[in-house]
Amino acid sequence: MKTLRATALIMLIPLVLPGCVAVTAVAAIPGALFEALGNQFIGDEKSYPASMKRSLAAIQSTLWTMKLDVDVIEIQEDGGYGLGFGNERLDGEITLRRQTSELTTVYVKVRGTTREESVEIAITKMIEAKLKEMPKHAKFSTSKYNDLLKSTSAGAVQVGWFRPGARLEVTKTAEPNWLKIKLPSGQTAFLKGVITNAQKKTKRKSILSKAE
Repeated sequence: MKTLRATALIMLIPLVLPGCVAVTAVAAIPGALFEALGNQFIGDEKSYPASMKRSLAAIQSTLWTMKLDVDVIEIQEDGGYGLGFGNERLDGEITLRRQTSELTTVYVKVRGTTREESVEIAITKMIEAKLKEMPKHAKFSTSKYNDLLKSTSAGAVQVGWFRPGARLEVTKTAEPNWLKIKLPSGQTAFLKGVITNAQKKTKRKSILSKAE
């Protein structure tokens, strides 16, 4: 899959060129590859008559019910949030966009070896059910989360949270006890922690938080 993505990126570079060149480049992409590219961006989207705060709480409760949990929370530049979750079988991302103070759009994307459409739909339906029964002032609990930072330097800007003990896709950095993680938006963040299981064949690593 990584090879396919790399090939796709190379083939898509000409698409940014102006004029007829871009049109020619589209025609040059094989059908199967074009379909695979499209599937990278497919998910289930639904808008809810609820605030961003209540929507986040409903998502957290939904994942708990499904024996999952939010592993990463990203504060995005447009005021929305990106959430990452998963296990060894699947990877999921949930994006929240504020339409009004009482209308939030939620986009759910779940992948295993292929798109897990049934899981995406189950999540959006359960979020709706949770919102109907949830207290008006319910909010996402960050009590068990630690900060994600823009850099490893002192006073770095916070860009989100991560859940210590979660199995995350991280890489080591040159700084002791600092790990690098890719956020749902594609941006990079840093966390203070160490990998507790370093099995090479395991994509997700268990993370132990390290206090400053």
